[in-house]
Amino acid sequence: MVFSTDRFITELGKQLNQIADDFINDMADDAHIVARRLTGELDNEKALAHMNEIGTLAEMCTNMKHDCEALKSAFDGMFRREHGSGKEAATGLDAMRIITEISNDINKIAPHISWLFEDDDCNIIQNIYNDSFFAPAEGQPV
Repeated sequence: MVFSTDRFITELGKQLNQIADDFINDMADDAHIVARRLTGELDNEKALAHMNEIGTLAEMCTNMKHDCEALKSAFDGMFRREHGSGKEAATGLDAMRIITEISNDINKIAPHISWLFEDDDCNIIQNIYNDSFFAPAEGQPV
């Protein structure tokens, strides 16, 4: 079996984009609920609290989007720096080392999605890694 850097990075990007999109959609729903409360509020202090809540939700979305992009960029950068841009440039062992290094620095790279590495029930990265292997065509070097 051959590890495909290209598959790993592509699927990681898709998964991280989906995580960010889902989070933003959830926060937009929450902001809409708060906005409905805001439109009926006559007390300035309560209205300000609602506006602050919407601002906090927007900031959370910005942080999530940034962290998803930063994590993909960290993986992409490390693979390229250490193994070039070839589709199968890294081995599975190389990829595991890179995953471990990024996992050790996750709170510096993307603290809002550290759960991808810290939550024992989360197997997104492991599944992407496992799905990044393929059998070479017959007669192709391994």
